[in-house]
Amino acid sequence: MSNERLREALRAAGMTYETTARMVRAVAAEAGDRSLNPNRSSVAHWIAGVPPKPATVHYLREAVSRKTGRLVTAAELGLASEEDENASAYPAGDPVTAVVSLGRDELERRRFLTTAAYSVGALALPPGRRAEAAERASRAAGGALVGGAEIEVVRDVTSAFSRADERLGGSTGRAAVVQYLVSDVASYCRGRFADSDTRRSMFGAAAELAYLAGWKAHDAGQDGLAQRYYLRSYRLAEVADPDAHAGYVLRILAHQAFDTGHGGAAECVPLAEAAHRRMRGRVGPETETLVHLTLARAHAHRGEARPAVAAIARAERLLDRARPDRAPRWAGLGGPAEARLTNQAGKALQALGDLRAAEEQFRRSARCWDPAAYPRIHALTLADLAVVQSARGLVEEACENWGRALDRMEGVTSARTRKAVEDMRSRLAVFRHRGPASVRLLDARAARWQATHHRTP
Repeated sequence: MSNERLREALRAAGMTYETTARMVRAVAAEAGDRSLNPNRSSVAHWIAGVPPKPATVHYLREAVSRKTGRLVTAAELGLASEEDENASAYPAGDPVTAVVSLGRDELERRRFLTTAAYSVGALALPPGRRAEAAERASRAAGGALVGGAEIEVVRDVTSAFSRADERLGGSTGRAAVVQYLVSDVASYCRGRFADSDTRRSMFGAAAELAYLAGWKAHDAGQDGLAQRYYLRSYRLAEVADPDAHAGYVLRILAHQAFDTGHGGAAECVPLAEAAHRRMRGRVGPETETLVHLTLARAHAHRGEARPAVAAIARAERLLDRARPDRAPRWAGLGGPAEARLTNQAGKALQALGDLRAAEEQFRRSARCWDPAAYPRIHALTLADLAVVQSARGLVEEACENWGRALDRMEGVTSARTRKAVEDMRSRLAVFRHRGPASVRLLDARAARWQATHHRTP
């Protein structure tokens, strides 16, 4: 029996068989699945009633969603998929089970060695703290009461992983983060608590770690996986604090859309607005600043200059009243408020085409980031600065900042830094034969960098 729902959905989206096959291949490639190679005949078979594989259903659903600018379900396409639960915006059921299921699937699928589970933590935590973490996890699994000490252990480990992530890149220590999340932290969340406040605090700590797992996947170039971890973090944060903390996690979903090139999706502004509604009046100005920047970028990516600039102005005013020491722990892990404000404002202004203003914001942001503590984001900010300078014809200045960015990228294993260098070389190609000697020298240096950082971990 033919699949008339799929036929009609493609027709309504204006997608030919060729277009559909091409978009499905592109989505699959983003997910790291390069073995899938559908063509127009494959699409014809699907419409004729031959069901595609579950993973292909997910790629097809995503392709149609991107074309229409709204979330399209498998059911709308006349298809049922085992992937539906994982693709769901808000996974059903127990939030701990949801994150454990995702983490274990990743660990088993990638054949990560459990013996390496604490590699990064072992480098970053004092030996006594490591022993305490293991002992408390064992006690919780045996039915001991979970309390403030266990929460502090989880927070300490998350902080250690976060510091290592910024210095070494998202690909480093990912297995350790996931293993700790699905073992010790899951045991804590399923343990016994003296009161509801303690339980909420533990779920908040778990949400921070799940958020970091998503961030590391994003930095490793695996955005489908990152999105799923963010959604699990959201579910955990809902238990801990359904307003401020959950709203903070919502905003990262919008930012991920911007960073992956899907910032024009119709859902981005409503998502940013939903995050703002949850956080407004429940956080201090140093944290509310961040959600206004999310709104700014959401509007900018839709070409809405007036609300974007207004949101940046509100964020600046809030920053003047900010008290960094008052920021919730989950909001402070990303770095200093001013550095983040100027970085995001620069990206919003760049999307609007105001390159002069974007240059100033990126320059200010680069001054704010401590290059010793935040080498990756400092490097990426310098690369962003160089991009807008090259677009303005300031080739010498751009080469200087790209060179400084390469300095900071040494030792960082990150898909984002590799992408920044690829972009650099693409832009330098325009000036390679008619630009100053600094262009050719920098391009040769970037080529050497790529030769030593070409592997995808």
